[in-house]
Amino acid sequence: MNCRIRYSLLPAIVIALLSCEGRSSRQPVQAAGPSPEKEMLAVVNRQLAAKDKDIIEAFIRRKGWAMEADSEGFYRMLLQRGKGAVITANSTVELRCDVYLLDGTPCYLQQTRVFQLNNTAEIAGLHKGLLNLHGGDKVRFIFPPHMAYGLPGDRDKIPPRAIVRMEVEIISPPAP
Repeated sequence: MNCRIRYSLLPAIVIALLSCEGRSSRQPVQAAGPSPEKEMLAVVNRQLAAKDKDIIEAFIRRKGWAMEADSEGFYRMLLQRGKGAVITANSTVELRCDVYLLDGTPCYLQQTRVFQLNNTAEIAGLHKGLLNLHGGDKVRFIFPPHMAYGLPGDRDKIPPRAIVRMEVEIISPPAP
């Protein structure tokens, strides 16, 4: 009997709530912005990127290299123009790479590897840096940590948050 009374009151309660809806003093719910922790992390990341940029640009000035900066934060210098086809977003190329820390410490020398743009998770800077180059080109790159091996490094020869210099030769022309 008690349950019937409760259920019979349910329509009256719903009607009462709906009739009050237009007179609510509550503010509409707004999407939450980034948490204070995320905002702080973004500030720290911008500060680290600015510090990396200063270190790289001072190094380039000391060396007297004519490197062009990309808007993403890496630097490139064409050492020799090849005669091969142009590398596009989904090209597969064979590369010969020498990888050094910015202080000149060799990490990986004479590595030959096949690299497919936009299909591997490693060395994000290479995906951007190789675009519009040609088969046979030789190029020098400097990648800040966020464009190279990131916060952890490679857990072998590249330390955490390392700025790396790569000397790259594009051996084979791009395959479609």
